[in-house]
Amino acid sequence: MKSFITVFVDDSSYGKAALAHAQMLAQIFDAEINPISLYPKIDLSAFFSASEEENRLCIVMPVAHSKKLTFFNTKKARKWIRKSRVPVFTIGNREPGNNDYQQIVLPLDIHCQEKELALWATYFPSYIQKNCPTIPKDNLLIHIIYNEYKDELLRKKVQNNIEFITKMFNNIEVPYQLDRFTNVDNIHTFGLQFAKQTGNSVMLFLMTEHYSLIDFIFGPLENRILGNKENIPVVCLNARDDIFVLCQ
Repeated sequence: MKSFITVFVDDSSYGKAALAHAQMLAQIFDAEINPISLYPKIDLSAFFSASEEENRLCIVMPVAHSKKLTFFNTKKARKWIRKSRVPVFTIGNREPGNNDYQQIVLPLDIHCQEKELALWATYFPSYIQKNCPTIPKDNLLIHIIYNEYKDELLRKKVQNNIEFITKMFNNIEVPYQLDRFTNVDNIHTFGLQFAKQTGNSVMLFLMTEHYSLIDFIFGPLENRILGNKENIPVVCLNARDDIFVLCQ
């Protein structure tokens, strides 16, 4: 039985773009599409509480900053994504290009849970080579971007993540490149700019598990990532005690 992709659609340019991205993802992962039409009183609970055991690969969601543009604004999207057991792709109002999802941006910071993102990063080159043989292998690349902190403890935490992930990437022979930066305020918001410059990109992002006082005052990081102005597709995952591994 094939895995399936749930995609939320409406008549907006965001909803149409989400459907187009879901179709491309279905080709990459050899999956089927389950489109869900959005309307004001739709009950979303069942879609976001379902687990990967039901053969759902991911959810594709159109997101805009304003609720006037599509069903999910940033606040509503954040609320529901935090409930999801499977990855959620957030899509702006740009339909995919022919070369999308070939360049993967993996921002690494100090949190050990970010190693979970690396698993999903490997799926793109692996499945594209398997299901899209006309795409040249040289087009596929995972960009591991990280900030080289001046603080020794923070720098060591990032380096531990890099060592773990590059070892895994080497073992399964996926193409990657280390991109080091300094004086980056936030590696995730910087990752959106990097993805825009790289082109054909998708960025991976780990949702905030516990909000801090600063998050409540100034707004969580998700406010700048979901429905981002760069129109970069973002794969959002929640931190988990177990790790969802997509079987090939």
